[in-house]
Amino acid sequence: MASVSVESRLEELEATVARLKNDVDEMRSSRKDWRRTIGAFTDDDGMKELLQEASALREADRKSNAADAD
Repeated sequence: MASVSVESRLEELEATVARLKNDVDEMRSSRKDWRRTIGAFTDDDGMKELLQEASALREADRKSNAADAD
């Protein structure tokens, strides 16, 4: 009787492992690409502000580097 229980438990474990392996394979094949995020923040005011501040910092850095080159 115990061997039947062990056999059924083993079958259940094997089925679970097969499902998990399948899930991992699916996740690897459907990995999200960075290009899927393009436009995700287009209308986000916080992102617009961040980009404006980054542009201002870059421009200040360019001016500083140009002054150093003179």
